[in-house]
Amino acid sequence: MNLDYLAFLSFMVATGLYWFMGPGGPLHAIDVQSPFRAQITDASRANSVLLWLVGAPTAAFAVLFMISQGLFGGAAMLLLGTAALFYSFGREDYPTLTQRVLARARAGDSAGAARVIEATESDDESYDDTELCGEASIFFSKMAMQRWFGPVIYFFLMGPAGAVAYRLAHETQGTAFPVSESVMRVIEWLPSRLMALSFAVFGDFDKTLGHVVQKGPSLQPSTAEFFEDAVDAALEGDKSELTAYERLSGLFRLLDRSFLLWLGIFALFVLV
Repeated sequence: MNLDYLAFLSFMVATGLYWFMGPGGPLHAIDVQSPFRAQITDASRANSVLLWLVGAPTAAFAVLFMISQGLFGGAAMLLLGTAALFYSFGREDYPTLTQRVLARARAGDSAGAARVIEATESDDESYDDTELCGEASIFFSKMAMQRWFGPVIYFFLMGPAGAVAYRLAHETQGTAFPVSESVMRVIEWLPSRLMALSFAVFGDFDKTLGHVVQKGPSLQPSTAEFFEDAVDAALEGDKSELTAYERLSGLFRLLDRSFLLWLGIFALFVLV
């Protein structure tokens, strides 16, 4: 992992902007994939989605970034690198959503909390707390990965273009031309496994590490299944005695501490 001070500074600025100002809406007003959708045909759809909707826009950005580096040197990382990473964090406002869910759970409104995370559209006031917490584990673990861990990992491994490619692959999931599930599992494999390892540090170490060792090397479990089992292992305890609010608070503490851990790890790589 090749980290330099400018890349780390871009990372810190983009993270700070996202955390304190929310997601970058204006950056998402431009549909960078629209010029390439016409190249996708039904006959070649399976092969062309990744090429045209992810590869082509990423290549265009990479060329622009290299030209900017030639003209402005390290300033290109501060300008385009920061913007690219901020864009890669996506539209959803993770900090606000967590507070909304906690507020509903604190009030004992499990159905309301479930609707916030789009787990159900039911108005049933006796919504099962166990189901709510299971859905929340999947929803917020995947959101934390897609909105921060994933873009940051690929940013440091492959530069700003890597973070952009990661976001573009996820952007296709809400369209008529999604990248296949098998490809998404490959893309999400590394950030999801690294996140689960950080769960072991702050949760039940033996159970979480055992889960990562047993299921981590394989692409067979979906990302959702992998995260649900990882969170269950990390937060192992007598769940019957905990309220939904207490269990959700434990989940968010686990994710927040994992965020701080990786923040420190990246800073350490720069210093070393």
